Amino acid sequence: MIDSTLSFVTALVGIVLSLIFFGVLYRRKQKQSGILNLVAYQSLGAKKGVAALQVGQEILLVGVMPNGLRVLKTIAAGEIQEKKKEASTDDRMEKLRKLSEEIDE
Repeated sequence: MIDSTLSFVTALVGIVLSLIFFGVLYRRKQKQSGILNLVAYQSLGAKKGVAALQVGQEILLVGVMPNGLRVLKTIAAGEIQEKKKEASTDDRMEKLRKLSEEIDE
């Protein structure tokens, strides 16, 4: 009785673990294989919104409406990364200036 229960529980745990393992593999493969990646989405109401989609080296801002999609703007992906670097550098410099002023006081 105990042996059959133990083997049943072991088999059940093995099945659950294998499902989790294959699920993780599937999600990882799904993320890598697509040429179209959703960067961000902002809802603007029922069935309306703006999406940022990365296609290769470009990011498309797309308006999503109940009757279709419309490309609002196209941006080079490198341009956004450069702006992020500049902004983070400017932020750091500003924080250092503030700290320096606080120390001097």
